[in-house]
Amino acid sequence: MVTSSSSTLHVVRGTRALHRWLKQAVDLRGLDLDDFRHWLGQQLSRWELEPAFAQRARIRDLRQAHPELLALERTLRHALAADEASPQAERLFQLEEELSRTDKAIAGLSAALTRTTDAERLSGSRHKLASFQARRQALLSEQALLIHASPARRELLRVRAELERLRSSLGLDRAEAELAELSRDQGLRSGQAGQSFEQQVLPLTWRFIVPDLLRRGDVARLRVLRGVGLGAARTEIDQLIIRQPRRPGQPVEVLGMVEVKRNLNDLAHGFRHRQENLAWFKGEAAHYDPSLYRTRYFRSGHFDREAVHEEEGERFVFSRGSFRHFRREPGIGLFLRRLYFITRGGTLNGVSTMALARIRHRVATDGRWRQRGDASLGELLRWCQSLAEPLEAPDVLRLYGALPARARQVLVIEPRSVKSDSREVVQART
Repeated sequence: MVTSSSSTLHVVRGTRALHRWLKQAVDLRGLDLDDFRHWLGQQLSRWELEPAFAQRARIRDLRQAHPELLALERTLRHALAADEASPQAERLFQLEEELSRTDKAIAGLSAALTRTTDAERLSGSRHKLASFQARRQALLSEQALLIHASPARRELLRVRAELERLRSSLGLDRAEAELAELSRDQGLRSGQAGQSFEQQVLPLTWRFIVPDLLRRGDVARLRVLRGVGLGAARTEIDQLIIRQPRRPGQPVEVLGMVEVKRNLNDLAHGFRHRQENLAWFKGEAAHYDPSLYRTRYFRSGHFDREAVHEEEGERFVFSRGSFRHFRREPGIGLFLRRLYFITRGGTLNGVSTMALARIRHRVATDGRWRQRGDASLGELLRWCQSLAEPLEAPDVLRLYGALPARARQVLVIEPRSVKSDSREVVQART
């Protein structure tokens, strides 16, 4: 029993549990047009309740209701192309860059003057400020002469100003600013929810996974480490179950790796990433790109030296030998044993949440699929299916569900409300 909030975590694992999730899947990769229409309708009923989606749809409808806006945007694109081809374009671009740097210098010096009381520093800063202000004036004068000599730039400025006035009068600027704020809030909430979930499931590792890995032995030397990166790129591991060596300073022994995914559809992303990470940890250079792992510490891009992870005042040393228990499965060549997953139950869509976000964005911003019948809907379906990776979450569940022992390595949480004052009951069904 784990003390926590007023809810129950029902943890299911085993072949029956995984097969149940697979049976309930609506795999986008295999849908025909009618099934896709039904699937999309179900998604829309949820998406339309999201403030950011609704705001994107409002912006889409606003744009489509004003063809003059679309026409002016096309005119702006032509004006930009003409300006870039003009003789004055290169120097005008350089002037814009120089003016930007000069403005930053002026702002910095002006701020410094308000904080400085030393007479000598004040004098020096004022002299520098005057110099930059004079430089700015010279740049502006040159810019004005070039604009006067460039019909293309004058036309660009005219069209841009006209478009800005139209956007303002339609309320498009305000609507897009509101969308940006909604998107920031949504991203912040998502990040906080992910961190909260990782913290919430930590007791499950001790309750269910550690006993699988350590049927006997010295529990006192066991640790569950979180956020292990070891100074390399692409290697922040959610949880590593390790055993400390008997002699201090020696490398640890990694007993298991746990990937935590708040969304069931992201299992495959985590699985693919950890396959590559394990190849890197074990020095299987044919299975990863060293340039992606190169850092100041690992200059070669290979795990060719010991690395240290620090957590709660303890130091944990890792070497290639630390990962000796991880071996590829015969016949399929994947690391499965000792690689665990903790996730939440939900509908399997056959694509990741990132891909689903792209679909949601396109549906919210492009209304053509509603207007052109089956042909346009079929085009949208093919595009959605193209977002799927060769290995997606249903495939991972099939891999693990093929054998009872493997199936126990995927813990799926089914949250259910219960009446309780201060306790969270953790149950497991296998």
